[in-house]
Amino acid sequence: MLLKQSLSMNRIIQFLILLFFLSCSSLKSKIEISQSINDSPVILRLSKQNTIIRVQFPNEITLKNNSINKESFVKINYIYNKEQPRERNLRIELYRDEKNKLTSISTTGKKNIHKGESLKYFYFTRHFVDSTKSTQQQFKPYIAKMLAENKDTLHIGTVGEFKQKHTALFEKLTKGDSISIQFLEGKKLGERITVPVEW
Repeated sequence: MLLKQSLSMNRIIQFLILLFFLSCSSLKSKIEISQSINDSPVILRLSKQNTIIRVQFPNEITLKNNSINKESFVKINYIYNKEQPRERNLRIELYRDEKNKLTSISTTGKKNIHKGESLKYFYFTRHFVDSTKSTQQQFKPYIAKMLAENKDTLHIGTVGEFKQKHTALFEKLTKGDSISIQFLEGKKLGERITVPVEW
C-alpha cells in the first residue's frame, strides 16, 4: 500500500515538474511562425512629382500556438532595413481573411491565440523608394502607364515577377527586413519575437 502511494506521489511530482518546465520554456518554442509569399500584385504609388515614391509588397505570416495556454500579443511591427529613412517608416497594412474577404485590422490591438490555434495574417509593406535617376528609370514604363490612365497607384505583377525584373532594387529595399511581435505576460508586456522576413 505504501509502495503504491509512493509511486503515485512520484508520478504527481514528475507531472508537476514537467508542467513547471513547460511554463518556463521560451515563448519562441511555444509559438511557431511561418511565412509565405502571397500572389497578390505589388502596388506602386506615384508622387506629385511623377516619380514612384512607394512600393508595397504582399506577404503572409502565420502564428501557431503550440503551448498548453492561450497566448496574447498586442503588436505586429515590420522593421525596415537601414535603407529606409526613419521618417518614411509607414509600417504595414494588416489584414485577416474572413470568409474569402480581406478585412483590415489594427497592428496594435490585443489579439489572442488559443492553444493549438493558428492565426494567419496578410500584409502589405510600404517601402519608400528614392528619387535617384537610376532607381526611377526602372519604373519608367509604369509611370507612363499611370500618367496615361490618370492614376496614382498601379497594381503590377507578383513579388516573384518583381524580383526577376528588378533584382538589385528588390534586394536593396528588403534585405535585412524583419517582423516583430510583442507578446503579453498577463497584463504586462512580455517577450518579443523577431524573425527575418522571408521572400
